[in-house]
Amino acid sequence: MKRLAQLDSIRGLASLSVVLHHLWQSAPVLPAVFYYSPARIFIGGHQAVILFFILSGFVLALPFLSGKTAPYSAYIIKRICRIYLPYLAALILAVIAASLLHNKSESQVGSFFYFFWQSGFSLRLIAEHLTLLTNFNTNAYNTVIWSLLHEMRISLIFPLLMLLVLRRGLVFNLLICLLLNMASTANDIFGLESSRGFHTSYMDTVYYTPFFIIGALLAKHRAELMSLCRRAGQLYKAAGLAAAILLYAYSRLLSDKIHLPFNRVIDDYGITLAVAFFIILALTSAQLIKLLSLNFISFLGKISYSLYLYHFIVFLTLAYTIQPYIPYWLFGLLTLALSILAATASYYGVEKPAMALGRHLSSYVTRPRAGRSALHKAPEAEAVTQQI
Repeated sequence: MKRLAQLDSIRGLASLSVVLHHLWQSAPVLPAVFYYSPARIFIGGHQAVILFFILSGFVLALPFLSGKTAPYSAYIIKRICRIYLPYLAALILAVIAASLLHNKSESQVGSFFYFFWQSGFSLRLIAEHLTLLTNFNTNAYNTVIWSLLHEMRISLIFPLLMLLVLRRGLVFNLLICLLLNMASTANDIFGLESSRGFHTSYMDTVYYTPFFIIGALLAKHRAELMSLCRRAGQLYKAAGLAAAILLYAYSRLLSDKIHLPFNRVIDDYGITLAVAFFIILALTSAQLIKLLSLNFISFLGKISYSLYLYHFIVFLTLAYTIQPYIPYWLFGLLTLALSILAATASYYGVEKPAMALGRHLSSYVTRPRAGRSALHKAPEAEAVTQQI
């Protein structure tokens, strides 16, 4: 199956926006520009996470839609190697950095940075980070990992979600998505489970599951949507792009200004509409494909996962060491440069070997049993080999 490199590039730009989001959070620069103008898209950390989930659903759905799925065991092996092993390497580095640098006073590092790396090193906390099972303190070592927890949990059940996507229609699936979102948000109101906290509760997983389903639905209906986009005139495309940028940038303003029980559902569905348009446009627009194929943007796409994993570790390491002694603009530039450097090292040193290991281990699951002739395979074994 041909890899859709432009989707990797979108993920890379979104990862970069998460880096800028954390830099802006720690010392807002030109707050009016970034808060009230469409430049908000450059610091849209939450929006980027919704985009990641939708893209994951889209990409994971493609083998199911083409009938080339591997057995569940092979699928899980690959997901663990792809997501968990790089996460584990980053976690080890974060714990080491926190253990070496946490003995600083708040006055030395500033209140924003001091909020992190002050939780201690209990065996329970480490076990929670290793197992990803409970609603634990993801701010302890690397705050961004809360979303990876949901990525792993939802990956485990994704083949079941695809049964819904494949066997039921668009409206039915969208209603399921809305019900799951509303159920999780209702939980926030009645407090049955703390789903706000560190964003790692099981009800949080319920809340974010629909965005994987929506990504899978986009993949399922991509031909019709791409055809519709191609037939649209340039004026309509430009208007759609402007609307998507505004939705992506401003949907969360409702939560910032007015606190309503279900406003995060409204916010995130606005972001979802924007992301859906971005994806379809990236698959059809020659100009956008050319832009997303630029060397630096393509490279950001390759290292996007590692950039997401490592930038906050770099951010805090610099904050606890040299940030008090240098201008903030220099701190920002160093954070950005070193984050890209660390992500590059992780991509080649951890991610690629982990993916290769996943392919190697999963091949044992998909191989026919020894002793069987290739001409006399059992029907089930033959079906498995056709899915590789």
